[in-house]
Amino acid sequence: MNMSLYKHDNLLSSAYAKQQIKLLPFLMMNNKLAIYLTNTDRSGWDKPYAHYGVMIAELLAPHVLDFTIEFFDPVVGNLPQVPEDYAGVVLTGSAANVTEQEPWMEALYEHIRRLDKAKVKLVGICFGHQVIAHALGGEVGPKQPQVGMEKITVQQSLDWMQPWQPEVSLLCGNFQQVQSLPDGFQILGSQSQCKIALYAKDNHILGCQYHPEFEPEYIGVYADYVSDKLGPELTRRAHKQIQGQHDGLLIGQWIANFLRA
Repeated sequence: MNMSLYKHDNLLSSAYAKQQIKLLPFLMMNNKLAIYLTNTDRSGWDKPYAHYGVMIAELLAPHVLDFTIEFFDPVVGNLPQVPEDYAGVVLTGSAANVTEQEPWMEALYEHIRRLDKAKVKLVGICFGHQVIAHALGGEVGPKQPQVGMEKITVQQSLDWMQPWQPEVSLLCGNFQQVQSLPDGFQILGSQSQCKIALYAKDNHILGCQYHPEFEPEYIGVYADYVSDKLGPELTRRAHKQIQGQHDGLLIGQWIANFLRA
């Protein structure tokens, strides 16, 4: 369904869209949420799945019915001229690596610093989590690949973490991690092989290394796609892990609560 509430994209088809059509005459659409699609792999290997920006929009949609969601594509230089006009910005995952600099990343770093200075709500998922840390002075580097599902132990209970859960299982697909945080950041959750799985800065930046927006079937397809990098053992492990239950919907609610807090 192509609808004006989702600017710059016509791929969204969801219950959210149908709800918005019914509610539109009664809503004051003053809150704007920007989703930056940072994925550089546009080969179409994962069709018919929606792109990462749409996955995140659908995850957050039930909790942000009063927000207009707009998509931007920093990979091709498409960024909002006045990012301070947005109530929140979410950065997606990507096939790109922070350690392998590409020209488009410099503009994104500048945007992140601008958003931080203005204290605009900023959320990063996987690559987004890494690029925020890097732009603000942290370190990112290669680690043992994590593809499948992992459990995060949440070390702090904050007001927006509702409903509360001390451990959360999330789907993952990462080859790099944040290895040290910038000044002013704190670790909110860790996993045995990923010390900085969840972080925050004050009440305006949130990063998550794993993927609440993914579904097990997608990770299965992804594991096969990157199996040459994983090797047979890690590929089998990924397929075994995704048989369990994950907490993506819960983390989606936490992120929406954070954006509203």
